Amino acid sequence: MVRNLWRWAAGTLIVCVLCWAAQKSQKPAGKAAAAPGNTPAGELIWPLPPDPPRIRWVAQYRDMAQVKKPGVRKSRFLERVAGTKTPDEKFELRKPYGIATDSRGRIYAADTELKTVFVIDVAAKVVEQRGSSSRAPLQLPVGVAVDAQDRLFVSDATLHSVVCFSASGQPIALFGTAALGRPGGIAIDRARNRLYVADAKEGRVAVFDTQTLKLVGYFGSPTKPGRRDNGTFQGPTNVAVDRKGIVYVSDTLNYRIQIFDPAGKFVRVFGVQGDSPGEFIRPKGVAVDSEGHVYVADAEFNNFQILTPEGRPLLAVGSLGDEPGRFALLAGMYIDAQDKIYTTEMFHGRIQVFQYIPQPDSIVEKEVNGANSH
Repeated sequence: MVRNLWRWAAGTLIVCVLCWAAQKSQKPAGKAAAAPGNTPAGELIWPLPPDPPRIRWVAQYRDMAQVKKPGVRKSRFLERVAGTKTPDEKFELRKPYGIATDSRGRIYAADTELKTVFVIDVAAKVVEQRGSSSRAPLQLPVGVAVDAQDRLFVSDATLHSVVCFSASGQPIALFGTAALGRPGGIAIDRARNRLYVADAKEGRVAVFDTQTLKLVGYFGSPTKPGRRDNGTFQGPTNVAVDRKGIVYVSDTLNYRIQIFDPAGKFVRVFGVQGDSPGEFIRPKGVAVDSEGHVYVADAEFNNFQILTPEGRPLLAVGSLGDEPGRFALLAGMYIDAQDKIYTTEMFHGRIQVFQYIPQPDSIVEKEVNGANSH
């Protein structure tokens, strides 16, 4: 796997650098600046040919009326009973942040301005909300995560709590109030029944048991002035978990990504403040694909970088703009089991979906390397 990643890095590092040149000038990137290329079928892909495509643009969502099947609406009685609500016509996303999906492929997006979580079922053309009832009045929903039973967890920065909903949308519990200061991004390790919550105010990550909803403990501590010690945080905003249970935290005000094992023990760190590939200004959303590549959304660059687990930059996708494949105030990021990449933008009120295109040789190399390590 490592050998394959280095080949990819060598082939795309120039592309990555040119992306930064286009982004810093705030001008639409042309072909020479590694803008998305067009396949014969008209698809947007990254990087440009002749390099093999790694990322493909899939879709975007803004106006929920365009997602819904015409004429589909729950009765108001069912809305009151279920604690859900189907948006009115022309009801659009405003400031989405956290994003996740469930086993049915439904998209969950926390809208911080509308104080609700949208549930978007693209296949069925149905849109619902969570937290729009008096039983679960969200104040500032930020992070979302879904467990193996399709229960939805929502962090609320104003309530300094996490709200849990059943798979059908019923509010189950509100917990963590005494343990959280200003919770942000959250992630679930389904194999270990662990919920990780980035706490920007307290400068640490809180860990809860998803079965009992009890606090397990914390890892990390606030960064001391003038220092950037490993395992300390300054404004951590987002968190992700890979398939091995490794935890990735966006240490936003320290301009870096910190990595921990499932027990919360520090493993490594990468990133510094800067405007070159592998550097960050406002790292927010973080995610990991099936091959172990780390994705970091930067709200300042309005792109997401793809890096090796050690932090070596491979590719940058996006720049400032409203078109597909560009971003304005990029915030949240999530990758599902099929390597679909979901992003949220708080300025345009938009969700974009991309597809990572796995490389068979890297999967084989990873399996071989994994077998050799035992």
